Amino acid sequence: MPQKETCPHRRRRLIAKDQDAEYVECLDCGELLEKDELTEPSGFDESLSDA
Repeated sequence: MPQKETCPHRRRRLIAKDQDAEYVECLDCGELLEKDELTEPSGFDESLSDA
C-alpha cells in the first residue's frame, strides 16, 4: 500500500470556536483539526520568560 503524503494544511477555514478551542478545516485535504494542533515554525525557540 503506498504511503499517504502529509498535507501542510496551509489553506484552512474556521469551522467552530469557543472559549477553549478553535477548529479549522483544511481546504486542500478536508481534514478537521484543532487549531492548537497546527504548529508553524516562527523562527524563535525562546519564550518571553527567557528574556
